[in-house]
Amino acid sequence: MKYKHLALICTIAAVSLPAMNTAQAAEEAAPVANPIKAHNAATKDAVATGEAAAGEGKELDMFRFSLRMEKMEFIQKAMKLTPEQEKKFMAVYYPYDIELKKLNDKRLAIITDYAVKFDQITDADADKLAKRSLEFRKQRGALLEKYYGKIAKATSKTIAARFLQVESVLQATTDVKIGSTLPLMPE
Repeated sequence: MKYKHLALICTIAAVSLPAMNTAQAAEEAAPVANPIKAHNAATKDAVATGEAAAGEGKELDMFRFSLRMEKMEFIQKAMKLTPEQEKKFMAVYYPYDIELKKLNDKRLAIITDYAVKFDQITDADADKLAKRSLEFRKQRGALLEKYYGKIAKATSKTIAARFLQVESVLQATTDVKIGSTLPLMPE
């Protein structure tokens, strides 16, 4: 179970990216050769004594909340709306963000299951994980489509299109970061 902290690493990677202000910052970030081993080495003693397990869930929740707030600030700056437009936009964006968090929880569960099964993954396990991942992507696309319509109705189609652009960049960046952090399926 050497990959038990994989989900934590990927979550941190996923939710910390929106806080980055430029693509250059993402490019300059030094990649860790094996983030799973690096994280495991750093937490080995705490895990052995059981200290990390108790507080890890609360710390992760607090960390995710903090980064979601940073993402909200980023969204508000990127959207460049008037105060009246922002009020209408955010009234629709907040429910979107709540639904997106629920979807991201599903993604985290997929990553966690992958980490748990990594050392002894079967073809059947790999197939189930792949199908769950594809379903997550479908649901995320459907969520964007749903909220594009709601934002267009509440504000304008131009603002809704800008919302799609900003969210697409954030999601693509997150997908690349998670993808580059996850080890490939074993042979």
